[in-house]
Amino acid sequence: MLYPAGTEAGGFWSVGNIHGASGNSLKIRLSGSKQGTWADYAADEGDPAGKGDMLKLVMLTVAEQPTYAAAIQWAKGWLGIESMNGDQLEAHRRRAEAAQRRAEQRRAGEREDKRRQAEGLWLNAAKPLGTPALAYLQGRGIDFGAIGHVPGAIRFRPDVWQAELHRKVPAMCTAFWSIEGQFAAVHLTYLDRLPDGRWTKLQGVESAKKIRSPAYWGAHIPIAKGAQRCPLKDIAPGTPVYVSEGIEDGLTVAMAKPDARIVAAGTLGNIGAMILPPQAGDIIIIGQQDAPGSKADESLEAQVTKQQARGRQDGSNRRVRFLWPDPAFKDFNDQLLGKRIEPKG
Repeated sequence: MLYPAGTEAGGFWSVGNIHGASGNSLKIRLSGSKQGTWADYAADEGDPAGKGDMLKLVMLTVAEQPTYAAAIQWAKGWLGIESMNGDQLEAHRRRAEAAQRRAEQRRAGEREDKRRQAEGLWLNAAKPLGTPALAYLQGRGIDFGAIGHVPGAIRFRPDVWQAELHRKVPAMCTAFWSIEGQFAAVHLTYLDRLPDGRWTKLQGVESAKKIRSPAYWGAHIPIAKGAQRCPLKDIAPGTPVYVSEGIEDGLTVAMAKPDARIVAAGTLGNIGAMILPPQAGDIIIIGQQDAPGSKADESLEAQVTKQQARGRQDGSNRRVRFLWPDPAFKDFNDQLLGKRIEPKG
């Protein structure tokens, strides 16, 4: 009701801010033990309107006064439970649980529809050889001869809808796969051709990347199989798995480590959610030089904690380690290209 124009992905409902602006920096958790909690990742540190629970969101948006008492009163009115007795409240609870089950079934159906649409987009895309997708990656310094192959997950389409521009543009289309081997989502990198013929990421938009289908959460983009030519779920016990956030960074490391098993998460948050087989060895996160104390830095720490917990749950007790680029560069692909971090000021 508050944010009808929001979008669902990765277990969150996302909008631009508490006022419902377009964007995805404010994320509301849809399920689990923290259901209803939210955070605006574009807000300043310490901003009292930067995170909270559902009552706080009500207080900041629609309550008559900016108090929890007013938020509770509004919520009771919205739920229709201001003057119910015990029996009425119990009947209301049962109806609410039934409505929640129906809503979950509806959301599951909608998620599957989006997954199938994303799968159709990727299946009908061209393989990268001779396409602008390959030219774009080669322009980023990627030498597939050093890797030994072009990942089969990477494809290309000349006609993918770009919502900000309200038209279709070329895009590199890369598949996410679940650990069970099911197609989960497609990662889009929108492309543009420069006057000199080179292909680059699309400029002039909020983000040149987009993930279609919320089923990507926990899935992975296969970058390099390394020495073991098998699905991720079948790797030999103790095999370390390198995890990058982006596709280009993962490919860059694959050039230097052609025998390594490398996957990409697509987003920083998905590093912590990614499901690996229990026999996998250490996770080696391919790091980026984010400012200490920044939201990206804090999020990375959270992803490490989540993967450590997963290792305890599946009995592997695997370690989480890091592979860092030279401090003068933001990431490994920038290091490959010689693109140094620009000094502030």
